[in-house]
Amino acid sequence: MPPFRVFLAAAMVLAASLPVRAAVLREATGLVQVRSAGGDNWRPAGKTPRPLGEGDGIRTGFNAKARVELSGGTVLVAEGNAHVSIEVDSPGHTNVHALFGTVRLIADAPRGRAVSVRTPTCVVRARGERVLVRVTVAGGGNTTVEVEEGVAGVEDNRGASVILRRDQRIEVDLAGVHEPTAAPTPVQARKTDFMALMRRELGFELGRDADFAAAARETRRAEREQGRLLTDADGRRVRVEEYVVRPAGNRLALVVMNGRPDGLSYYSWDGTFDVALPVDLSGVFSTLRGGASASAWTVTDFTMTRADSVGALTEKGSGGHQVDLNGNADPLDDVAGGGTAFRTVFDRYGLYADGVLKRGFTGVNLQAYSDAAASTTNDPLTGALLGAALPVVVVNTTFPDAASARQVRRESYGDGTTLTRETLSLDFGGGVGPRAGFASPDRNAEDRTSFGGRTIRIVLPSDAIGATRQLP
Repeated sequence: MPPFRVFLAAAMVLAASLPVRAAVLREATGLVQVRSAGGDNWRPAGKTPRPLGEGDGIRTGFNAKARVELSGGTVLVAEGNAHVSIEVDSPGHTNVHALFGTVRLIADAPRGRAVSVRTPTCVVRARGERVLVRVTVAGGGNTTVEVEEGVAGVEDNRGASVILRRDQRIEVDLAGVHEPTAAPTPVQARKTDFMALMRRELGFELGRDADFAAAARETRRAEREQGRLLTDADGRRVRVEEYVVRPAGNRLALVVMNGRPDGLSYYSWDGTFDVALPVDLSGVFSTLRGGASASAWTVTDFTMTRADSVGALTEKGSGGHQVDLNGNADPLDDVAGGGTAFRTVFDRYGLYADGVLKRGFTGVNLQAYSDAAASTTNDPLTGALLGAALPVVVVNTTFPDAASARQVRRESYGDGTTLTRETLSLDFGGGVGPRAGFASPDRNAEDRTSFGGRTIRIVLPSDAIGATRQLP
């Protein structure tokens, strides 16, 4: 055989033995990780462009994005909290496996090429000259397909198929494809995306991914910045996200969301202050608990909500002003330790369970809550006449465990209903801390609110607990 042919044959054999690297990771924004085909470990994507081969996996963190160029001009964009892998990428066939999250496929001029996205419950195939399709995979493999441009075919695992055209969407689950509907408006899409993002980031699959612990160790800094995994009083992991929003110069809104495998719950506190707040909010948060001297910022109004997917418990206060509890005429509200103890006292307060007023009070420049007049026939915040007089309530607060940092406040109403709030200071390694650490500013806490036959459980980071002290 001539030398040239020998060289050519050897080159062909060598090329056939090498993995195909047609796909390229072009952009990686935020936390983007790659796992090589057949590998067990996820590694940071590193510098881009980065070549990818068949079988390689990609996953993105909260609010991250990855853009992959596939053969034939096809582009795949993986949004935050997505997990995809490249199954086939050749000039005549491109197939991507979307395991979780949202991906956007842009297929330019397929012209006979097979371009598809496979999910646990269906296969989405691009048809026509140019196709833009958005695929979202949620828990249980439930898939939503939206066609933004062109035509796409959707086939479920039972063999049923549907053709989708521009501005159409369809949902597919284990039962098969549903009826196509009109795609949502941009505003509706943003709302849906936000809720889906929160559910994926907070409530999803905490125990599903065996590689999560290793990935968390490798990206510990990013994990703390984007959220955290905390351990509740029962030793179970809870995904916790905390957000601070400043709707106005003198307003501060704090949102803490918890994700567990059985659902999503959240805590929110929106306070209005008497003066504009500084850029650095650390001092504001530290004074929410009160202190030996009056704070430079006084909360005049607040709305606090604890909620889950079923209902909510909301508390509202107005007319806030600072009072030295150790210097007023009520010895029962004194703060241990002596000296001055300034706290915010509100002239009007209401507690609402699923929107229904349970109790409240009113007053004028109150120096102690014992001087307030309990609400009976009118809403304490709006003054509106109630449909019926409020029942009498008896409040009992106890520490049932002498050694544990656990406080139980039980409200018993004359109509036979009860409301129980249990506060537990958590130990640094998980579980309930010792009694001496109750309400410590350095400890996380778990808040359990029980009413109407259900319990809303929320783990609060230590820097968010001060807002809960704005309670009468």
